[in-house]
Amino acid sequence: MLIRHGVDIEAVSEVRRLLDLSARAKRRVFTAREVEDCERAGDSDRHFAGRFCTKEALFKALGRGWQGMGWTEAEVRADPDGAPRLITTGRVKAMIEALGVRSVALSISHTGDLAMASVVLLCAPDRNGRARAASRRR
Repeated sequence: MLIRHGVDIEAVSEVRRLLDLSARAKRRVFTAREVEDCERAGDSDRHFAGRFCTKEALFKALGRGWQGMGWTEAEVRADPDGAPRLITTGRVKAMIEALGVRSVALSISHTGDLAMASVVLLCAPDRNGRARAASRRR
């Protein structure tokens, strides 16, 4: 297996500022389910920031920025035990499949005004044992 890793850290106050800038920003970055989950949880700003970091970390692990992919094509949900997991759709899911991703590990953490996320993708190598290249079509 090959490993692809992405990590992101953000100030919770900066994510809050982005979301306060316009209601449209929240709809463009988060799914309706994520908004509901974050607003239901205590200290919603930390939860929004953690999910924002997760999406940034995923895009880094995929080897590209968010350009050409929709932010809402990656959704953070809690499993029955409360651990975060990623659900992907659309172009993000297609890229994950093209890279031969077999497993996704996600960790989100918060402290003070900081949130961070780490995403690890375990990928099957191509026939030559090398990392698969993902299409960069837009």
